[in-house]
Amino acid sequence: MARILIIEDNPANVELMAFLLTAYGHTPISAPDGARGIAEARAQRPDLVACDVNLPGMNGFAVLATLKAEPALAEVPVLAVTALAMAGDREKVLAAGFDGYISKPIEPESFVAELEAFLPGAGVPPPPAAAAHQARNTAVPVPPTQSAYPAVLLVDDDPFMLAVLADMLGDEPVRVLCANSGFDALALLEREPVEVILCDQAMPGMRGTEVLAQVAARMPTTVRLMLTGQQDMAEIEAALRSGVADAHYPKPVAAASLRERIRQAVALQRSRVAV
Repeated sequence: MARILIIEDNPANVELMAFLLTAYGHTPISAPDGARGIAEARAQRPDLVACDVNLPGMNGFAVLATLKAEPALAEVPVLAVTALAMAGDREKVLAAGFDGYISKPIEPESFVAELEAFLPGAGVPPPPAAAAHQARNTAVPVPPTQSAYPAVLLVDDDPFMLAVLADMLGDEPVRVLCANSGFDALALLEREPVEVILCDQAMPGMRGTEVLAQVAARMPTTVRLMLTGQQDMAEIEAALRSGVADAHYPKPVAAASLRERIRQAVALQRSRVAV
């Protein structure tokens, strides 16, 4: 798989792009501005660069010119990722020497495939199978023979993130339930207990630590995990110290890593029940 450098000053965009790339097995590298992007390109020698055009200080056109002028980097594909939408903007970007053009806001379902088209010899995978499901307070359908499998509840306010996470767990012997808010998660838990809950932190209405505190009080044997891109860790660290959360994992997460962590969490839950 490829190393892909994201040069982007919007942290939310970086988080989403990195999450998607990691989900498909690529290694994302990021830089918040042009100067640091060039430094990362020199140090990491990425297979592809996705560069915002309207960067602070050194804009994307200057970054492109610098990269293409260096023999060691001249052959690396550089794609413009930009919100420019006026007539002729695409042609201007391509005429400047960018190898391709991706519009903002990015389309999560096609973003990775769009980048992979510029990687020599790379195949284009289908979008996550679970993306077709509406990820609101529901379960990804499983065969009846799996009804006895442990239940894993995924809680995130981004439906596409839920679909990606559910797809990562598609081959695991678990039943995947999804909720896109803390309120929906708690309502679902009134109907069906779960062995593991994997929860985002920054959600409207109820933060992840609040959700896990209620789960800890109602269902103490449930293993309570956090998966977030949060920079401010104060609340999460307090939840870990108090036992409200059992573990915290940062986004993005690779599929193999997520599956292993869920297996460990299921084993921990079983040990709690056995005590």
